[in-house]
Amino acid sequence: MADTDREFTCNICGAVNRCADEQFAREKPSCAGCGSSVRTRGIIQMFSRELFGVDIPLPDLPRLKALRGIGFSDSMDYAERLAAKFDYRNTYYHKEPRFDVTTIPEHELGAYDFVVSSEVFEHVPPPVEIAFQNVFRLLKPDGVFLMTVPYTLEHDTAEHFPELHDYGLLQLSHGSVLVNRTRCGQWQVFDKLVFHGGGGSTLEMRRFSERDLRAMLAGAGFSSIEIYGGNYLPFGILRTENWSLPIAARKRPFSFRLAYVREVMEQWAEWLRRAREFEAKARSLEAEFDQYVKWATARIGDLESDLKERTDWALRLEGELKERTAWALSLEKELAEHVDLARRLQAEFQERTRWAVDLQREVDELRAQLARVRGALWTKAGRAIGAVK
Repeated sequence: MADTDREFTCNICGAVNRCADEQFAREKPSCAGCGSSVRTRGIIQMFSRELFGVDIPLPDLPRLKALRGIGFSDSMDYAERLAAKFDYRNTYYHKEPRFDVTTIPEHELGAYDFVVSSEVFEHVPPPVEIAFQNVFRLLKPDGVFLMTVPYTLEHDTAEHFPELHDYGLLQLSHGSVLVNRTRCGQWQVFDKLVFHGGGGSTLEMRRFSERDLRAMLAGAGFSSIEIYGGNYLPFGILRTENWSLPIAARKRPFSFRLAYVREVMEQWAEWLRRAREFEAKARSLEAEFDQYVKWATARIGDLESDLKERTDWALRLEGELKERTAWALSLEKELAEHVDLARRLQAEFQERTRWAVDLQREVDELRAQLARVRGALWTKAGRAIGAVK
């Protein structure tokens, strides 16, 4: 990792990350766990502060099903996690569950503690003031509207289609065009359209200015409007711009109602019950551990005694092995001496054998000479007596 990398804990999924400063762009995924960006982490930080008054990661927030909320095409980074904690549902403009903020049903009025909308209001058809007014009507008296939307620091909002009424998109060879028929019956054609990523109607209808955003929210009835522009490095929130920041708009200061207190206390009672169960289980495990320690101590004593006996046996075996090794070495020496003696005897035998063969040869020669001598004498004797001619 580079020296400039920053470590942070994602306040959406709880994953620990390390990122270089250039990765902390508004829309760039920078969490390896859930793919969250600075924008989505900023929304959840704002949510935690506005509803609980502190910076708490979403996984650590209490489970309060009495707290009701609705989202407009919220990111899946946090939508499912909000639904697991609160009475919250995410809605869409282009698919189920559908919700059109420009036309809201009566039974939804005053039903929500919070409304979350991220990157939606730049796509709402004009007049967008109606959408802000409807959000105000959706909220309970102490409800809060949490939103992000692209905006500039210029003086006025750039409304791309101010007279939009009866309109449609046409796909031509060079791209898309918007055809509009105003309330007065005048026809208008717009090209060079700007589309944002994502599903549904992603045509950019306007580019807000911060000044007009504040005025529209105040005009809808919100008494408190706060822009979250600060960094919060523990959650990986490092702003690289001072526009398009998260905005919280309140009808009036938040109050923690009795229903929320009741649910928190129920959770506290449940946690207390579980803590007592864990404590009882811990005591049981402690007693079991003590028994195990006693058994292990006795077993260790037996093993030490057995080890001593086996060590003594091994030492005796080692001594016997040394004796047998010495005897074997002695036997080997004696065997070498016998082999040497046998070799000397064999050499002597071979020498005596050669001597005997030489002696036999001499004897044979003497016998042959003697035979010749005898033959010669008998011949002479025979001639002398006339026995041989």
